[in-house]
Amino acid sequence: MATITASSAAAGSPDDTRTKPVRERLLEAAEGCLEQFGPQKTSMEDVARAAGMSRATVYRYFENRDALLLGVASRQASALAAEAIAYLSQYSTISDWLVEGLLFTLRELPRRPVFASLVTSLDSRSSGNLLLGSTSLIQIGVHVLGPMFANAKQQGLIRDEIDPEMLIEWLLRMLWTYLNAPSQVATDEEGMRRLFQMMLIPAVLKDGAA
Repeated sequence: MATITASSAAAGSPDDTRTKPVRERLLEAAEGCLEQFGPQKTSMEDVARAAGMSRATVYRYFENRDALLLGVASRQASALAAEAIAYLSQYSTISDWLVEGLLFTLRELPRRPVFASLVTSLDSRSSGNLLLGSTSLIQIGVHVLGPMFANAKQQGLIRDEIDPEMLIEWLLRMLWTYLNAPSQVATDEEGMRRLFQMMLIPAVLKDGAA
């Protein structure tokens, strides 16, 4: 169990959180603990203390620590997805949404210490199981790409065999790989852009549709 300081306990302060739903307060407390202690050392008891609740309450909403970490990851991913949608509104093609969306995520996720710690600080098995062993992050990705994907599908641009959920899972696995093991060939953003345009777009769009 880690020692909770005033800064990490702030997420559970009764002055500004008592009116929030319990689950949201627990996730905010967990984010504070993760930022201070990291995912390896944050315990359910730490989160309970930071939220000003009992361990039993934490377990009532999250059956174990993995479920709590997944809840945090989903909350962080939803916030990042909202920003991605706003950023991608400047682009009008599915190829740009795919490529620039990946680049946006690779650029912005490391700037979010809590989310980044869940992706890169856990051992590869734990991180992979957390982020790729649930459909929640896949559904967030589908929400981001869904309207643009459907429009491109209607225009006959997408290969017939492409399934949106399978595509998003593949993209998440690709993101996880590059976040944990950056390319030694495509060493900057422009290089990654060329890589995605060369390898991803032909796999998703019909010939001549890019």
